[in-house]
Amino acid sequence: MKIVFNVNGKKVPIKSLKYISKANKLEVMRSWFYENFENPVESCPHDSEDGYIYIYGGPYEASEELQEMFGEYIDEKLIEELVADLNNECYEWSANSNNINDWYDDDIYDAVISSEQPYIKFCENINSIKALSKNNPKSQQKEHLLGLLYTNVITALETLYVELYVKSMEKNDTYVSNCIEKGKIEFKVSKDIAALPFKGETIEKMHEELLKAVVDCLINASWHSTNKVIERYKATFGIQVQKNWPISEIEAATLIRNHLVHRGGKDKEGNPVVISEHDLEKLLDNAMVLAENLNNSVEAVIKDKKRADIEASIAKYGF
Repeated sequence: MKIVFNVNGKKVPIKSLKYISKANKLEVMRSWFYENFENPVESCPHDSEDGYIYIYGGPYEASEELQEMFGEYIDEKLIEELVADLNNECYEWSANSNNINDWYDDDIYDAVISSEQPYIKFCENINSIKALSKNNPKSQQKEHLLGLLYTNVITALETLYVELYVKSMEKNDTYVSNCIEKGKIEFKVSKDIAALPFKGETIEKMHEELLKAVVDCLINASWHSTNKVIERYKATFGIQVQKNWPISEIEAATLIRNHLVHRGGKDKEGNPVVISEHDLEKLLDNAMVLAENLNNSVEAVIKDKKRADIEASIAKYGF
């Protein structure tokens, strides 16, 4: 991806930074740093030892991050000049909390396709959230921490939804077909893929590119509504949903998450949304129940499908 900076209203590629003035170089680096990092005092809760819990990522050192970004293009002495200035404010930095989306970042494709055991990963995330909830910072900080952890439970669930779906779909082309036809992901074949047969590409290559395009479409699809997610799973895999699945409870919790993330911690009427330890524990329990049932149901369907395909092959070919 081409990296470009705005310098006095002009777009300057990172490779051309060496041609701008010292003052502009410092301003570019400072602006970039503050866009990506912040003093942990701004958003990070304290731990029990009066340090910080870097829930947005970190701690990061200004020297290391600036050198990695600008080291090839700007003189080291100038970078260290800015580092000294930044260190006067803070030595260890958090990732900028304003950049944390309630969904994936630019590396999501690699993260999804490399997640071999989505359910185990989910359980590890939930255990980490439980461990963090045991911290006992001051009252106001505890309230803030509980809200952040509540939000992270929903994010962990949504991560499971897409990762489990993608990994399961890839196990059989029938699921891929169902996903495209019934999964409501608004998938459209690109011109590049449509042209592959006319370029003499192999069936395997066309299959690979089509699957990659479907996965990319899934990543960009909405996974916020648990009701719609479960319907997508049903349409693609044919899972059976039981009445004891806490779908409505997760939907209600997602609405609360939206208040916390998108409305500054207030509901539509402007009332503060405060998360208690009981609220978090209840959500953690419901999330585990839903995740376990969803994972088990998908695994059972895939196992049955594999057995049916083997039996069909034996009946057709005699082996």
